[in-house]
Amino acid sequence: MTLRIEEAIARAKANGNRVYKKDIAARIWPNSTPTAQQVNMTRLCNGSAERVAPEWVRIICEMTGVSADFLMGLSND
Repeated sequence: MTLRIEEAIARAKANGNRVYKKDIAARIWPNSTPTAQQVNMTRLCNGSAERVAPEWVRIICEMTGVSADFLMGLSND
């Protein structure tokens, strides 16, 4: 499953909220090294992650201000 993370970050920026992938990764995988966080975030963004935990979706939505439906490509709102 490919999440619309890049689009969510762009929407957050358009709404005046600067969000970085590295900050999202740090919240999702707080006990990992920055390199591991970067690799995991890349996999999540390009759809090659083996799983997507519901908590990750919640964190991304909370940080970017989008809905889970938008993030998963089910709506454009």
